[in-house]
Amino acid sequence: MSWIKRFFWGLSVLSFSIVSAASASAIQDVEAVTEVFGDGENLSAVILTYDKAILGQSVSIEDFEVINRKIINAYVNDTPEKGKGDASAGRYIVLELEPLPLVDQMPEQHSLEDRNERAAKGFHGPTLGSHGNPQALPTFSAEVKQLGIVKATDGTIYAPSSIIKSSHTRQLLVENFTQDIYYDVQQNNAQLMYSLYIPQNYDPNKKYPLVVFMHDAGAVSPQIKTAILQGRGAVAWTTPEWQAKYPCFVLAPQYDVVIVDDNYQYGPELDRTIHLIEYLETKYPIDKDRIYNTGQSMGGMTSIAMDVKYPDFFAASYLVACKWNADVTAPLGQQNIWAVASEGDPGAFPSMNQIFDNLERDGAETTRLTIDASQDQDIINKAADSMIKSDCHIYYTIYKGGNHRYTWLHAYDMLPAMEWIFAQSK
Repeated sequence: MSWIKRFFWGLSVLSFSIVSAASASAIQDVEAVTEVFGDGENLSAVILTYDKAILGQSVSIEDFEVINRKIINAYVNDTPEKGKGDASAGRYIVLELEPLPLVDQMPEQHSLEDRNERAAKGFHGPTLGSHGNPQALPTFSAEVKQLGIVKATDGTIYAPSSIIKSSHTRQLLVENFTQDIYYDVQQNNAQLMYSLYIPQNYDPNKKYPLVVFMHDAGAVSPQIKTAILQGRGAVAWTTPEWQAKYPCFVLAPQYDVVIVDDNYQYGPELDRTIHLIEYLETKYPIDKDRIYNTGQSMGGMTSIAMDVKYPDFFAASYLVACKWNADVTAPLGQQNIWAVASEGDPGAFPSMNQIFDNLERDGAETTRLTIDASQDQDIINKAADSMIKSDCHIYYTIYKGGNHRYTWLHAYDMLPAMEWIFAQSK
């Protein structure tokens, strides 16, 4: 708080007979809010609930501290929601936090002992059918202090507080998915966990697209929500902005074993996922002509394997940081494909280059463009949009530098690619 504000608020304190400390009687609740970024879930805001409506003009960034995080915006709201800072008064104070730098590293997919044993045998990469190295899902909380003084609409002045810890955590977008388990009767009731986003207030008399996101090997886990928490591959299609323009269902299977390997073999989970999609078509108004698949790393490899085995199933595919045997990918030449890889990815980059070389050799029209993903997103989106041509249905965006995981830190923010995917139909 500036000295000017402190001075005038000091005068206002003298002007009112009601003065109370910001304590449990004033701040009734603290809610931590998380969002899913390119590198996974993290804290994005803290929402304070006061016992009385607070004047918006009395609130500033300097009035609060969130321990170990930087506040970039502070405002009142009449509902406990982030992103609606136009209220003049409200019982809720929203503290938006500066996003943390994206991290392009990830947990090893195998334990050290397992990696050493595999290396001794000459094996590399995840083992088909293995349970990987599942990580416990992180939990998030926040600690906040009121540093300055804020004023209620009835004139009550709230003085600084001690540290208050959040009582609960809200997971934006993730909270809108439901979780379930599919039992595949075609595979002796083998199970497949999944999260499903159902568009709000959908009309059962209309048909809606379905996006199928498949996670990478690092997210192999018995915890059903891992797929929707470890990156934006699923949640990006469920934002209010996207759903307002493109209402759709979003399916995120959760695999508890590695389902494809670097020898381009796949397990029964590939067909089980297809069976799950067909099952959901019987329950919901899904447009069979607008089913899209996407995935990163292992999930992208699964997408390619599906496109090869089921060339007429998907309307378009968004392939992120993945690879496959270029000798069998000719069916992609007749499909709608947008691929993304980073130059520094030792697996995906050379493999995708070879796949596209082969498609071009066989007469397919393709478009490639190298983009610096560290630029402002608007610049990236304009570059991606410039790639789109009316006579081309196969695209390849290459990120300068980077590494394997770097690709999916950014790919699900490239709106022109995602919108092009949604423009396709069988």
